[in-house]
Amino acid sequence: MLWPRVALEHRSLSGGEDYRFLLRQKNLDGSIHYGGSLQMWLQVTEVRRRMMERGLLPQPESQGDHADLCCLPELNERTLLDNLRSRFRQEKIYTYVGSILIVINPFKFLPIYNPKYVKMYDNHTLGDLEPHIYAVADVAYHAMLQRQRNQCIVISGESGSGKTQSTNFLIHHLTALSQKGFASGVERINGFYLPFLQRFGLHLTPEPGDEYKHA
Repeated sequence: MLWPRVALEHRSLSGGEDYRFLLRQKNLDGSIHYGGSLQMWLQVTEVRRRMMERGLLPQPESQGDHADLCCLPELNERTLLDNLRSRFRQEKIYTYVGSILIVINPFKFLPIYNPKYVKMYDNHTLGDLEPHIYAVADVAYHAMLQRQRNQCIVISGESGSGKTQSTNFLIHHLTALSQKGFASGVERINGFYLPFLQRFGLHLTPEPGDEYKHA
């Protein structure tokens, strides 16, 4: 279960199935009345009291942006886009959806890929730090070591969304993790061969112009 995150965390702490889902009731114009605690709702109008008896409670109003969309108190298209927009304006281009990482191409280089960040995201649980593509690479790398099984990271998106650059950042972090004492040499080798691998692996797509993708 991905959402709501509060129910998932409460379940993991209590070890039981003692949570339930409650629905909200909207007005005719589609708006929602947000309230405070349960006790406050019991003191209002008869209509709201009947709503309480029927198990209809308001969702709390969202405060600030969320690094994980699963933590949004209200999950719909508007809240998703508003949260992503708010983070993007703060140059937070990475956002989680559970274990999935959403990336918004900033079309400029951000200073979040230097050795400081490589060290920061080394051997951390996903979600401990601000969302980052290094965190995804780190989780895959340590899962491979611990479980002794191959790992796969799928990068998908529209043309121009930054998939190639994301791949480069993944390779950069993986080489730094696997060859900590010799990372610069491995990176030079990967940097030399990567353009050739890209050329051999490209094929024409139905996209207009000269769009090519990896096979």
